[in-house]
Amino acid sequence: MPFEVGWYVENRVILTRYTGIIAADDIHEQMGQTKLLMMQGTPLIHSIIDLSQIEKWPPLNVVNEFRSTDIGDVRLKLGWSIIVADNIILKFGTSLFTPIFKLRQRVFSTLDEALNFLQGEDNTLPPLK
Repeated sequence: MPFEVGWYVENRVILTRYTGIIAADDIHEQMGQTKLLMMQGTPLIHSIIDLSQIEKWPPLNVVNEFRSTDIGDVRLKLGWSIIVADNIILKFGTSLFTPIFKLRQRVFSTLDEALNFLQGEDNTLPPLK
């Protein structure tokens, strides 16, 4: 499996790390696992998706596959959705998901930048480093 999903901060911050070659099915599965964690978590729950170690992303036209994805049951629990990517094409591709899911999303080049941002946005979180 080219991804791992788990709690970075128990019940508050989910960290997903992708590696290698990613298929649309991987994204669907990751979203399902993330949704299960969100159902257990304590709002606001933030999600960090680290794409810095992937080799190949699915074609951008697969974004249309996700238009029917329903996140209504976790929307009220969702805080920030943060993408870590140092590739300009990945940054652009992930920005296409923002209007689909109507997320509060930011993109950073490193995990440290993402954690610093999140720490500044949510003072209820413990120290993230």
